[in-house]
Amino acid sequence: MTLQIYDRILPNPGTGTLPILIAGVCLAICLEAILRLCRSYAISRAGASYEHRMSCKSMNKVLGADLSKAGKYGVGEHLHRVGSIGKLKDFYSGYSFIVWVELAFVPVFLGLIIYIAHYLAIVPIVILSLFTAISLARGYNLRKALKHREEADDARFNFLIEALEGVHTLKAFALEKFFERRYEKLEEKSCLENFNVCGETSKTFNSAAIFSHIMVAAVISVGAWLVLQGGLSSGALIASLLLAGRMMQPVQKSLALWAQYQDYSIARSHIKEILDTPQKTVKLSENVEPNIYHGTLELNNLTYKHRNENNPILNNISFHLSRGEAIMISGVHGSGKTSLLNVIAGLYPSTHGDVVINGRCVNTYPSHELVKHVGYIRTEPLIFRGSIRDNITCFQQTPEKQAREVASYLNLDQDIAKLPAGFDTFLSGTASDSIPPGLKQRIAIVRVLASKPRIILFDNADSSLDKEGYAMIYSLLARLKSKTSMVLVSDDRNIRALADRHLILNNGELVDSENISSIGANNIRPYKELRL
Repeated sequence: MTLQIYDRILPNPGTGTLPILIAGVCLAICLEAILRLCRSYAISRAGASYEHRMSCKSMNKVLGADLSKAGKYGVGEHLHRVGSIGKLKDFYSGYSFIVWVELAFVPVFLGLIIYIAHYLAIVPIVILSLFTAISLARGYNLRKALKHREEADDARFNFLIEALEGVHTLKAFALEKFFERRYEKLEEKSCLENFNVCGETSKTFNSAAIFSHIMVAAVISVGAWLVLQGGLSSGALIASLLLAGRMMQPVQKSLALWAQYQDYSIARSHIKEILDTPQKTVKLSENVEPNIYHGTLELNNLTYKHRNENNPILNNISFHLSRGEAIMISGVHGSGKTSLLNVIAGLYPSTHGDVVINGRCVNTYPSHELVKHVGYIRTEPLIFRGSIRDNITCFQQTPEKQAREVASYLNLDQDIAKLPAGFDTFLSGTASDSIPPGLKQRIAIVRVLASKPRIILFDNADSSLDKEGYAMIYSLLARLKSKTSMVLVSDDRNIRALADRHLILNNGELVDSENISSIGANNIRPYKELRL
C-alpha cells in the first residue's frame, strides 16, 4: 500500500483516490481511538472491582483471624501487605490478557516476513532471541532488588508507626534525637534499595528501546543489501520494515509486563500470607436456646499453649462460677493471667479442654452474641477511630439509651458534657487524642458493659484511672457483683476484697491460695500491693 502511494499517487496527483484514502485513514484512526477508550474504561472498571473485592476479602481474613496462630507482623508491615493489593490490579483487570493477545500476533508478523522476504526473517529472529535472553536476566535482577526494597520498607514502616504510637513516651525521655538517627539509617537503606530498583528498571526499558532501534537498522541494512543484490524487491523491504516495527510494539509491552510481574510476584506472596491466615472457627450448636444469660462459667481441664511452643502456659485448669460469685486470680508477671482471660473471652482457642459459658462452649457463639455473655475489660483502653458515641455504642451495635445508662454510673456523661462537642467528640484512637487516659478507660468500660454481659473479666483495668475514676469503677463492680460472675485480675486490695475465692497461677496450674503450702511457698513470689 505504501509502495502504491509512492509510485502512483504522489507522481500523478488526482482528486479521486487520495481523498478517499485520507478519509479511510482518518476513519480508522477515529475507530481505533474509540476502541482504546472503551478498552481503558473496561480495564479500569475491572481493576477497581477486583481491588474492592480483594480488599474486603483480606479485611475479613484479618478480622476473623485466630489470634493465637496469626503471624506476628508489625503494624506497618501488615499495612504494607494489605497495600500490595493495588499491585495485583493490572494482572487481574484484563491488561495482562490484552498484552498476551497482542503478543500472539508476533509469530503472525514473523510468518509474514518469512513469506515476503524469506532470508531477511533471520534478522528479527536473532534480535528477538537475544532480546528475550537479556530481558529474562534483567527480570531476575529486578526481582531481587524489589525484594530487598520490600524488606527495607517494612522495617521503616514498622519503626515509624511504633514511634508515632509512643511519641509521648519519646518526648518524656528526650529520645527525639536518638530516634531521628535510627530513622535516618532506615530511610537511607530504603532510599538505596529504591535507587537500585530504579536502576534495574531503567536498564530493562532502555534495553527495549535500544533493541527496537537495532531491529530497524538491521532490517534496513540487510534488506537494502538484498535489494541491491536483486534478491528482494523494494516493496518487500518496506513491508518487512513495517512488520518488524509493528512486531516490536507488543514485545515492548510484554517487557513492561515482565518487569511488573517481578513486583506482582512479591505482592502476591504477601496477599497469600493474608489469605492463609488461620481463621477462628465457630461451631454453631443446634437445638440450643440462643439467649440464656445465667452467668455460669465452667472450665474443664483447660490447657493452652502458643503456636510453636512445647510447654503449655495453662495446664489442666478447672473451676466453676455461678451468678453472684467472683474469683481473684493472681500470680507473678508472665504467669499467664492475661492469656487465661483471653481464652475465657474466646479470643484464643484452647489447646485442650473446654470453656463453657451459660451451658455452651465458648467457640459455639458468634462474635456478636458472645459479647452479650462475656465482657472483657482490658488493662489498656482500646479506642476506635470515631466519635465517643460510636465508641460507647460499638458504632450503633448497642442501643444508645442502654450505653448512656451505664455511662451515668461512671459519671461519664457529666465529663463528656464538658467537652465542646459532647458525645460527638471525635477520637483518633491514638495518643494524640485530647482527652485524658482515665476518661478513655471509662469509655472502654462503658462499651464493654453496655451490652450487659453476665460474666465480667477484669484485667487490671483500674491502673490508668485517677482517684475519682477508681472510686466509680470500684462502686460499679461492687454493684454488679450480685448480678454477674466475675474473674478479677488486679493489684488493688479493695478490688481483691470483692472476690469470694483467691486463686494463684503457678507454673501453668491454678491453685487455691489456702492450699499454697502444698506446692511449696518458696516457688511463689510474694504478691505486691501497688495501691497505697
